[in-house]
Amino acid sequence: MAVDRFGRPITSLRISVNYECNYRCFFCHNEGMEPASRLMSPEEIEKVVRVGAKYGVRKVKITGGEPLLRRDLEEIIRRIAGVDEIKEISLVTNGYMLKERAKGLRESGLDRVNVSIHSLNPEVYKRITGIDGLHRVVDGIEEAVKVGLKAKINRVILRGVNDGEEIDELIEFAKKTGAFLQIIELEGDYELMRRYHLPLNEIEEKLRKMGRLKGRKDLHDRPIYEVDGVDVELVKAYKNPDFCMHCTRMRVTPDGMFKPCLFRKDNLVPFLDRLREGKEIDSLFLLAVNRREPFYKG
Repeated sequence: MAVDRFGRPITSLRISVNYECNYRCFFCHNEGMEPASRLMSPEEIEKVVRVGAKYGVRKVKITGGEPLLRRDLEEIIRRIAGVDEIKEISLVTNGYMLKERAKGLRESGLDRVNVSIHSLNPEVYKRITGIDGLHRVVDGIEEAVKVGLKAKINRVILRGVNDGEEIDELIEFAKKTGAFLQIIELEGDYELMRRYHLPLNEIEEKLRKMGRLKGRKDLHDRPIYEVDGVDVELVKAYKNPDFCMHCTRMRVTPDGMFKPCLFRKDNLVPFLDRLREGKEIDSLFLLAVNRREPFYKG
């Protein structure tokens, strides 16, 4: 098992398979970025996962951009699922194209989808995302659950935009669809935070009254409450020592670089050229592990 200098084992990979997105969420730092000049192929992604698996990686999360824009996503998942050591494969998506792809994704070996629904009000949803697509996303979640995928609903809380919507309504929706709920505190630049940031303290206090603290997730020490049979996970602002102290994840960029830290771009480890030359990249993975250090220290 690969363990960094601070005693944190690497147990999961977060692989971005593209940069571009069909949404224009105003709070997102990517905002529908243009395609990268080169992307890893399904075969190359499989090779990266096999390297990680040798050193203790057991979970893979696929993200973007919007990963469903890749037509070969099912092949990517199928190849990852063929790595015996991997026990869970999940996908982060806006859900707009999920209904049509859910069955194929499940058959390829996907275990779970994380779908962003920042409002259950169609007009507010469109204001946030730039897309009139709430009905498609809801249909996508229902189809995903129907074909056997576990579902997690992500919501970023935005002051003055969606914070007036009752948490009860969101929990009821999660219960109806059989989904896990994740409420996320906004993270971003100064102007974004000044206008839209809202701490999760009030929501957490309400959850305490509505249900019970069920436990804490190993990754980043996130609290999980159980309310009326629904698990509700709180993702507080990343700028805290707990987030870094409990980080067990290595990130991989679409164009083939290990990214040891979410908050840094100065310690990336490129590996794609070496991979395409047919050379080993184990040493580069371990170099990236060695470069990991908590960005926020207690």
